[in-house]
Amino acid sequence: MKPQVRDHAASYALEPLPATTVRRDWATAKDRLRAKGVLALTTHDRVEAVLLDPAAYEALVARAEAADQALLDGLTRRFDERLAALGTPEAGDRLRGAFAREGRIDTPPRAGNAF
Repeated sequence: MKPQVRDHAASYALEPLPATTVRRDWATAKDRLRAKGVLALTTHDRVEAVLLDPAAYEALVARAEAADQALLDGLTRRFDERLAALGTPEAGDRLRGAFAREGRIDTPPRAGNAF
């Protein structure tokens, strides 16, 4: 019978590996890690750590780096779009209009319990 693992292990479909197995029989733990790629190291059915084989770790790092790069690319694209707006013929007029307002706003600020 497979032990029930509490915490968040079930949501990630991690196979539990008791810490005593790692302590007493590293060869078996290593074989299970090679077979699964990722295991939840447990103590008293609570996840204490996650063990990854090198390939799973490298894949995780590559995914994180790709996500970071995608975010950076999106920010760069948005910045370039905003910067390009400054090169349009009406940009000068909009900028002069903003300075001409001298701090005046169209609608007065509201105060109350929600602010």
